[in-house]
Amino acid sequence: MDVETASEFSEQSVQAPLYTCLTCKVAFRTADIQREHYRQDWHRYNLKRKVAGLQPISHDLFKEKIAAQEKDKPNENEKSSGWNCEACKKSFSTENAYKNHVVSKKHLESVAKFEKRKASKKNENKTDLEKKQSMPKINWKKKLAEAQTEEEVNKVIDEKIKLSRRLEETECLFCDFKGKTLEEKMEHMTIEHTFFIPDIEYLVDLKGFMNYLAEKIAIGNTCIYCKKAFNTLEATRKHILDKGHQKIKYEEGPDLEISDFYDFSSTYDDDVNPDEELDPNYNVLTITSEGTELILPSGAHIGHREYKRYYDQNLRYNYEPESIAINRLTQKYKALGYYNIGSSGMTIEQERLAKMKAAREELRQYQRRKEMLGIKNNDLQKHFRKQII
Repeated sequence: MDVETASEFSEQSVQAPLYTCLTCKVAFRTADIQREHYRQDWHRYNLKRKVAGLQPISHDLFKEKIAAQEKDKPNENEKSSGWNCEACKKSFSTENAYKNHVVSKKHLESVAKFEKRKASKKNENKTDLEKKQSMPKINWKKKLAEAQTEEEVNKVIDEKIKLSRRLEETECLFCDFKGKTLEEKMEHMTIEHTFFIPDIEYLVDLKGFMNYLAEKIAIGNTCIYCKKAFNTLEATRKHILDKGHQKIKYEEGPDLEISDFYDFSSTYDDDVNPDEELDPNYNVLTITSEGTELILPSGAHIGHREYKRYYDQNLRYNYEPESIAINRLTQKYKALGYYNIGSSGMTIEQERLAKMKAAREELRQYQRRKEMLGIKNNDLQKHFRKQII
């Protein structure tokens, strides 16, 4: 850089136009060099000295200071790194304290555990990478489109199911998180992904429900909200997270797909009016597709006498451990301020009760209209008979 100090100015240089820096007490022959000087650390350093009331230093002295500072840096780094224990996650202010810690039995145990964790992590990453590399990238949509017969379609589906990756019971549906228990996984999905199970208080099979969703995402590669199909698990997860589809479509009442995991029998209306007239088009009795059970209007099932020995066994699935997990999840949902909101803006339970109330009110209005019509026509008797005088 063409720099001249004030003492070096000649008569010729004074006559020529000069560009100066009053802070560093230097002059420049061109405006470009002056602008470049203003961007340098030397100029900034002298500005700080000026604010502190000190004299500016020359460019050579500034270079010497920088060189001395860089020589001292490695020693500082060695000290700071030498007094930190990575295995125990501890830091020490003195070298002697660090040396005493390194010799201790607790430190040696921590180092052994730390090395084991490191090795297992490396192995996990290696196996995951090998799995990803070994997994063939197949365009299943194209394969299904090319299949011409039903046998070929079934063959493609079977191949897809066989090659698809299975999600474990404790593995998150939307990311790579893996919990120790199902409850820990559910808590992660609730807090991290705002995933809530609708009407969880009526859910009877939590494990089966979560396995069904896992298969839908991992094997079927289908979004659980919009039901859009993809080619891989990664693409499905990316779509769900990008679109915010970490939820179940439940606005129009229970979905037929997931209704098997619910039991709403406790919400059925028990107040049945015996005088209420039945719709003549209503099918009173229905028989199941197998032809072994008769379904009554109340919903009760009457089995064939041939299967009496099985009905007498009265076997029931034990939902007790799952009910505990469901109750805990329900409490967490309430604590987070989540309620099952339906299409009307009310909760699902409120919506159901409102529909029942509206049906009762409609029945009362119908009976009132019938009564008023009878009074008006003087025809309140069910079977009118003329009086003989």
